[in-house]
Amino acid sequence: MPAIRSVTVYAASAPEAPPPLRALARDLGAGIAERGWLLVYGGARIGLMGELADAALGRGGRVEGVILDTFARVAHQQLHVLDTVGDMRSRKAALAHRGDAFVTLPGGFGTLEELAEILVERQLGLHAKPLLLINFAGFWDPLLALVERQIAYGLVKPAYRQLLTVVPDAASALAALDAAATRIATAATLDLGKLDDRG
Repeated sequence: MPAIRSVTVYAASAPEAPPPLRALARDLGAGIAERGWLLVYGGARIGLMGELADAALGRGGRVEGVILDTFARVAHQQLHVLDTVGDMRSRKAALAHRGDAFVTLPGGFGTLEELAEILVERQLGLHAKPLLLINFAGFWDPLLALVERQIAYGLVKPAYRQLLTVVPDAASALAALDAAATRIATAATLDLGKLDDRG
């Protein structure tokens, strides 16, 4: 697994998002930038997406967005890279491809769809990248309860709980990403040591 160089964040673009969620997005964006990681997100300048990107840019971070052409009117114009695509499949693929780790903030149907797709890909072993869900103020409690119901009915294996790291806030998400980055770096060092031993 590659070191963490970029973080893809899924989040709401709804302009009605309340102040606590906006602050959450700003804290996450600032923290990603402070660590020197590239922020990849949905490309909008409004809602939690806009707060996330503005905070990262304000801390000198690099930010790239991928947005649908039908939403170009709300695209963020100060990004380092903004790609416009014609369909959701292309958008989700581009967001997934660019991330070495994934974080999901509160959001609507689109955010839920993005989380579900990247989670299923993790379940199928198509990637082993860190996948975090920020359950701020219990926002995602109904989803987590649904997962427990799926497990209780035998539709999801209990071990799959571990595919998703659930954290309560931005600070916890950043700490989890720091820990994941350390694990990845340590594993890479061990692998290099084994190669040296064989050499």
